[in-house]
Amino acid sequence: MYQIAVCDDEEAIRTQIIQILAAHPQRDAFGVTAFPSGEALLESLRAGQTFFLLILDIELQSQNGVTVGKLLREELMDNATQVLYISAHTKYAMELFDVRPLNFLTKPLDAIKLSACVTQALELTPKLDAALTVFFGKQAQRIPLREIRYLESYHKRLTIHTTQGECICTQRLADVLSALPQPDFFQIHQSFVVNDRYVRRIHYDHLSLDDGTELSISQQFRKQVRELLFRRIPRGGGLP
Repeated sequence: MYQIAVCDDEEAIRTQIIQILAAHPQRDAFGVTAFPSGEALLESLRAGQTFFLLILDIELQSQNGVTVGKLLREELMDNATQVLYISAHTKYAMELFDVRPLNFLTKPLDAIKLSACVTQALELTPKLDAALTVFFGKQAQRIPLREIRYLESYHKRLTIHTTQGECICTQRLADVLSALPQPDFFQIHQSFVVNDRYVRRIHYDHLSLDDGTELSISQQFRKQVRELLFRRIPRGGGLP
């Protein structure tokens, strides 16, 4: 069963969110744990507790929700957990960019929009459990998609850079790309395909990954990458 963390220092908001989740049509697919503070949530995460979705207030009294999200991505290197931010204000939208949230909803909460975000998170989660099959001679190896940072083609050799190291095979980049979910994986150069989950910064002619790797964006793909950039900016009013 998947797990959702609800973190808000206002008991009334936590109760409201839990009630909305209790009415979700896929309620049997997930459990819910409530946290009264960002510190309590971080303590749980550092202890190894995993969630497929965090519903997180931005304006927590002592531990800012944006800080919690950045610690999740940067300290714990967790790029799989989805983060849904909630706030009474829209001024935080650009601050959330590094955390790559699922969405950003404003208070007072709209039950339909919140429920739709949970549905979206549930739909995305199976992708994280999928794997890419590559061949080394006659041997096949399955690499979890969640572990792939980027793929690099060079001199008829394909290197798959993962959180666990590098895998090298002789398959063509175009053939492997066709087997990957898009736009989760997208091409930025004839030699590079990246996993959006690990992208930290997008510039005009290059991008940076969470581990500091910088990759060139060729002119051919710059328009496509700019479109991706706009898709990743959280919408202040939530889902339409």
